[in-house]
Amino acid sequence: MKENYTLRELKLEDYDAGYITCINELTTPVEIDKETFTQRLDLLKNKKDYHVVVAQDSTGRILGSGTIFLEYKFIRGCSVKGHIEDIVVLKEKRGLGIGKRIIEHLLDYGKRKECYKIALVCEEKNKKFYEKCGFKEKEREMVIYTQ
Repeated sequence: MKENYTLRELKLEDYDAGYITCINELTTPVEIDKETFTQRLDLLKNKKDYHVVVAQDSTGRILGSGTIFLEYKFIRGCSVKGHIEDIVVLKEKRGLGIGKRIIEHLLDYGKRKECYKIALVCEEKNKKFYEKCGFKEKEREMVIYTQ
């Protein structure tokens, strides 16, 4: 089946192409105005250790997104660990391979950045999907929400 979308880095125009609507499918929806979006995008681009990718269809609509960020460590000889976050595909576009392609793109990015390990945290209901992408359950995450 031919892919009717492209993967590319997040850009300012994606605010108007449905990026916020897409990522709001991950959690409790929150409105983000364009100025706040622009400030956050500029911050991430300047950090150089965040890579946000979007899947965009031929009409310009954002279908999905994912992020990888790099953690610079002292262990393993000053190694780099990749963290994948915020994988989302619009509900009506799930099951078409878009999420898997986003993951593959982020894994390739992490490998190019010489990550010794790339990890993610997922809900139990998403475990099988990530296993199909090559991930294995390894550790548990402990969290404290501060807000």
